[in-house]
Amino acid sequence: MDKNDASRTLVSATTRRNFGNTVESLIDLVETYLKRDFSEDIDKLRKEGIECYQENLKTNFDKGLSSSDEFESRIEFYGSNKKPEPELDSFCKLCLEPLSDKINIVLLILGVASLIIGAAGEHPEYGWVEGFAILLVVFIIVMVSSTMNYSKQNKFRELQQIHKNRAGISILRDGEKNFLHPEEVLVGDIVMLATGDIIPCDGIVLQSHSLLVNEAALTGENDLMHKEDLKHCNKIRRQMLKVAKENDMTPNKHDIPSPIVISGTSVAQGTAKIVSIAVGPNSKEGRISELAEQEVGNTPLEEKLDDVADKISLIGLGAGLFALVGLYLRFFIRLGMEEYEWEGKSSITELIGYFLLAFTVIAVAIPEGLPLAVTICLAYSVKKMQKDNNLVKKLPACETMGGVDMICSDKTGTLTQNMMVLKRFGCFFGRNDIKALDEEKLHKLFARSHDFFNLLKEGVSLCTEARVEAKENPADNGAIVEKDVGSQTELAVIKMLRKIPDKNDDYLNIRKNFEESILKINPFSSERKKSSIIVERPDGTKRVYVIGAPDFIIKHCSHGIDLEMNIHSVGEEEQLNFIGIQEDMAKFGLRTLSIAFRDLESDEPIDEVNQKGHPVLESKDLVVIGVFGIYDPPRPGVDIAIAKCNRAGIRVRMVTGDNAKTAEAIAHEINITSDFSRVMEGPKFNDLVGGVMCSECTTEKVCECPRQGKDAREDVVKNFEVFKEIIESIDVLARSAPEDKYTMVTGLKQMGHVVAVTGDGTNDAPALRKANVGFAMGIAGTEYARQAADIILVDDNFGSIVKAADIILVDDNFGSIVKAAVWGRGIYDNIQKFIQFQLTVNVVAVICAIVGAITIQQSALTAVQMLWVNMIMDSMASLALATEEPTEEVLDRKPNDPNEFIATPLMFKHIFGQAICMIALIFAFMYDGENIFREFEDNDKICRNPDNHDFVCSGRLYKIDSGDDYKEFLYDLGPSRHFTYIFNIFVWFQIFNEFNARRIRDEINFLQGITKSAMFISVFFITAAVQILIVEVGSWAFFVSKYGMTVEQWFTCIAWGLVPIPFRFFLLLIPGFGKKKIKALKVYNSFDKQYSWWKCKEKVFIKLQVLISRS
Repeated sequence: MDKNDASRTLVSATTRRNFGNTVESLIDLVETYLKRDFSEDIDKLRKEGIECYQENLKTNFDKGLSSSDEFESRIEFYGSNKKPEPELDSFCKLCLEPLSDKINIVLLILGVASLIIGAAGEHPEYGWVEGFAILLVVFIIVMVSSTMNYSKQNKFRELQQIHKNRAGISILRDGEKNFLHPEEVLVGDIVMLATGDIIPCDGIVLQSHSLLVNEAALTGENDLMHKEDLKHCNKIRRQMLKVAKENDMTPNKHDIPSPIVISGTSVAQGTAKIVSIAVGPNSKEGRISELAEQEVGNTPLEEKLDDVADKISLIGLGAGLFALVGLYLRFFIRLGMEEYEWEGKSSITELIGYFLLAFTVIAVAIPEGLPLAVTICLAYSVKKMQKDNNLVKKLPACETMGGVDMICSDKTGTLTQNMMVLKRFGCFFGRNDIKALDEEKLHKLFARSHDFFNLLKEGVSLCTEARVEAKENPADNGAIVEKDVGSQTELAVIKMLRKIPDKNDDYLNIRKNFEESILKINPFSSERKKSSIIVERPDGTKRVYVIGAPDFIIKHCSHGIDLEMNIHSVGEEEQLNFIGIQEDMAKFGLRTLSIAFRDLESDEPIDEVNQKGHPVLESKDLVVIGVFGIYDPPRPGVDIAIAKCNRAGIRVRMVTGDNAKTAEAIAHEINITSDFSRVMEGPKFNDLVGGVMCSECTTEKVCECPRQGKDAREDVVKNFEVFKEIIESIDVLARSAPEDKYTMVTGLKQMGHVVAVTGDGTNDAPALRKANVGFAMGIAGTEYARQAADIILVDDNFGSIVKAADIILVDDNFGSIVKAAVWGRGIYDNIQKFIQFQLTVNVVAVICAIVGAITIQQSALTAVQMLWVNMIMDSMASLALATEEPTEEVLDRKPNDPNEFIATPLMFKHIFGQAICMIALIFAFMYDGENIFREFEDNDKICRNPDNHDFVCSGRLYKIDSGDDYKEFLYDLGPSRHFTYIFNIFVWFQIFNEFNARRIRDEINFLQGITKSAMFISVFFITAAVQILIVEVGSWAFFVSKYGMTVEQWFTCIAWGLVPIPFRFFLLLIPGFGKKKIKALKVYNSFDKQYSWWKCKEKVFIKLQVLISRS
């Protein structure tokens, strides 16, 4: 028994008298539901009786918990819903990670050995310096790596804290509703649920209205689960048993609703009152979280780069071993041929030096900076993307967005402003006289037809929940400020009612008067395209009001009411005329909403549903009142954002619940389509492609395949060949349900596309999860949609998508999606820049070290110098190249191919071209430097050849024939000026080659945007300053001349170091290969002329922006 079990047993013994239900019994009830074969959970509850839970949990189903209760004992017994903060690794622990690296361990051992032998050798005054310098460099490597990881850890924690903040939940305490954080929910609390809520606890339904719960987060099943209170569940159970017996059939386990709701799932439709029975670690979500909790894994790009690094490391390991074997063979051959005498400590030091050199070659060859570059690049990009209104939840989304070539976008609030305005209203003026009037004429119409207006007002007030709140603003001398609350579609109609003189708040009074008379509410569902409410009127009659899509209402209307309150029968002709009014509105981009009513018979049932589970009252003998035409203007700049997507090779499709005419009008206005034939409605699309099915067992709905893990169910389009035939001709999917969006995303991914999706509703969660990148709306989106997404659009702006991706749009704006795409491509570009730079350094350093070691038993760079170079090309280059902000020029090429090798042929041209240039020069300097580098002073301590005092003396320790060269002068004169030149020039090669690496596609202007890259400029000056310091005062520690360098010699080194820049222009003359350009994506067919005009308009707009910014 562990500590927690023992604690629970102790608590149970002392508090059993207060609480009748144990934690285990409540967990067992939840597990009974999850493992049900038929209705075991209902049977269990029915046997125990729902009332016993009120007594055992010490709660009140009507009033909730009392604030006077001792919550501490409840928390002690049942647990808290507060999730414990994850433990962070200490800085000391993070320091142990790089110290456990094999290369660093070897360097430590060799550094200590070199330190001891050097201090005890013939020249102890400086013999210890090299070993100490190696240890110091390892220390710096450890500190830099640990600091980076510590910062990364804290950044992830900050990100988790942002996403941890769930929306509040309504809890009943002391008989009053309190809006509290989900962490405040306790066992025994009465929780009020509404559409879009994330259920914060395991619970039992006490009351419900059309409650459907999305349990995909728990089970992976996209079907919505029907929930009812125990009484109704039992009633349906008996009916199902009777039907099953009569028809000799076995009902499905989900045919009978359950009274159990699970934490972490979401309310897709309806409302409910539940009693909480398990929270925190005892809830289902908590128990799964404990099993699933793990450290954040590598992103796909990091894994790809790790693979590249592993291959390069093998090459580096081979190179190091080759150098070591060559050096040892040469040493022992000389020893055997008696060209060399064993000199004890001196010989041991030399052998250790060979080991050190070989392992330094390996250390330099291993590109451990690649993962570091990804970390820095992602951390920097995530922070910058937040300013572009993209809140990144999942880091891989940043990388994936660069390869997105398809976007399936919602219309309302993303492509449009979601600022609805009522423009027209259509109704009967007589039996066959149906007209639509503009907004300006409506107040006169309603003033003339007072009774009709009252009927309309009552229906609208009861069928909607939106309101306009008026509050005093103390900061403005008590001026009244109005705030919109609720759906913009509903607000458009409510504001129309408020425009009638002296009737501003009548709708609120109507709601208040009918508050106790509401018999049933059937919330809106995307399948029914309508909602309804049944009320008892003051005269005792029952009436149902239905509001929703006109084409889903008029077909169920048998009558219509005109302005004089005359009721006329509605036949096929009147229905067609009515639909004609709706289509006329839709042609102008107006979304339409219709309202109808019916007075019920006194004994008519209000709970009756049809085979689809839809309320029967909504679908027979309705009396239509009218149709509203509501305009939602496109967002400013959304047409530009879509043009940028087209330019970038990204196809944008609109997926909307609006009717085809309205959707086509808006899509035409923002240049998504120009042809109505390219608009398809969801039901037809679903009929053609057949929806989705499990790829393994070809089952459409529930199957036995696992929902999580490596072998999880994979959905595919049922009629995939049909899907491939029709998808290219669809620009707009209208009248679509979330299932249609899911099917479209599934099919596009099946075709090999990289797909981004926007969504705001709970039912959008499956599509958001299925997509390569899911964008949730930060303003309009439900909490469940935001949890399912990878990226949140802070401004709900489509333009932000083109700069990222799995992200939250905080402004709900399509423009933010465009920005997301720019960032996604920019991240990939920055990593490619770093690879180009690092591989160039690797090739040069490794080849020079190996050739030098074998030919003259000496590398062009010493171990300490190579470790400094390693730091330049890892940490410093990561900061310089991985933090460059992308420009919209990245939209001029096709999306990144996720399957292509990250290093392109053009990059290899510059890697090997620059490497050949540098290696040739280093070899020239190494083997003939005494005839190239001038001394610029007469200094006998440096120049051992008075007749050639204008040039430095050779710094090669040995001649190629193994005879001593500079070695006999080493301890008297110190490290040579010759090899100080080489080290200095080599470092300046890399410093200036960093500028070349800023451009990886043969661009001529490699300095473009340099002034905006503050980090690059800072790294350049810091690296240069440290290099100057090392050369001037490094002496034995860095094996450079203890006299430093003269001004003339510094100019010589920098001049040679600049060679990679002009050589880059020579490489540009070599014909490019592997360079692919894209043409603007053809979406418009016959719309080409208008599109060309649009491109011209876009260029003018961009130039105006530049002029304005300059002014």
